[in-house]
Amino acid sequence: MVENKSRLIDATRRLIESGTSEEEAKKSMTDIGVSDEEALSIVTEAQKNVKKISTSKTDAQNEKNQKSGKQKPSSKEKESEKKSGSVLDSDFWNSNQGSFFSSKQKNPAKSSDFSVLETKKEDNLDVLDSVRGPPKISHYEYKRVEFRETVPTMVSDFDKLIDRGGLKKSDTILISGGAGTGKTTFAMQFIYMGAKHLGQKGVYLTLEETPEKIKENMMENFGWDIDELEKKGLIAIIKIDPLTIARAVEATLTKERGGLYIEFEQFDLPFQFDLPFKPDRVVVDSLSALSIAFVDNHQGYRQYLRHLFETLESYGSVNLVFGETEQSPNVYSRMGIEEFLADAVVVFYNIKVHNTRENALEILKLRSSAHSKKLVPYKITPRGFEIYIDQEIFREN
Repeated sequence: MVENKSRLIDATRRLIESGTSEEEAKKSMTDIGVSDEEALSIVTEAQKNVKKISTSKTDAQNEKNQKSGKQKPSSKEKESEKKSGSVLDSDFWNSNQGSFFSSKQKNPAKSSDFSVLETKKEDNLDVLDSVRGPPKISHYEYKRVEFRETVPTMVSDFDKLIDRGGLKKSDTILISGGAGTGKTTFAMQFIYMGAKHLGQKGVYLTLEETPEKIKENMMENFGWDIDELEKKGLIAIIKIDPLTIARAVEATLTKERGGLYIEFEQFDLPFQFDLPFKPDRVVVDSLSALSIAFVDNHQGYRQYLRHLFETLESYGSVNLVFGETEQSPNVYSRMGIEEFLADAVVVFYNIKVHNTRENALEILKLRSSAHSKKLVPYKITPRGFEIYIDQEIFREN
């Protein structure tokens, strides 16, 4: 809970820095089930952080100016500095590289042990010759940090759109798109390829279609034998009744009517579904079916959704959750909070070009890595989900 509160404070700080009012920031907290008291506490802490960062930057700049004898930069100079430092090499695709990211990026110095790194005097003689005064040897101490593992999706060339070459464990990715845009195919390919080629265990939680129908479609359309991998204990497809979840949430809220906020641990809900194994990959199909089951109980849906995302994160798996939208959406979820909770948002479009429709995807948001910023065409072929990173798609005006 402490880590989640820290993340909420950081997110609220960014909202305030972007010009969001205190009331709007507070409402964004209560919309996802945070109590009024806790929301006020989060906004207060975020405001303190904004002031600290602003003061720290001002003091540092003033000190730098005093040492160099320079005056404060003018507004024109500040604007010039912003423009000169606004372009990143990784935002552009070099077609000769076969990827959206250059392999010549600068990497930080590597060390087999993140303990103590010392700058030796003899390594800096050339630099020190040009510096007035006695040499200053800096000593840096680094704590050992455990970085989350990056997992390749194994879905066509999707990983080439991401600088890190895949998605990080514990991340939850919202896949938004209209009916027939290939969300199920993408997700089953993600589960199937991970199991077949990497030996990673995948769980597909379906709130709509039956497991039998999903397996039949995958075998008939793409030749993917899901039954074989199920027998090996690598894949599990589980049917969940969304109405069961909605009724359990309603019963809990009725019982706890005295307070608006309920700790996740108080939920006695069917989400830890007695999984047959600890998953490496999880798919939830879909949040739209879940939201419809809650009818007008928006508060219950928001609270359960937050519980759902935290449970997925605790598995340490890479998680895909579906959201149904229009064919060319401007809004990427039914409630508008799913993309706020997700670590990434990938949108599947069904774009009208002249008298036909073309499919394209866009990585709208990805917290853990730099990524492609363009619309990328794709098709559903007999081999599954095929992405064409070297092609363009043009929308009809």
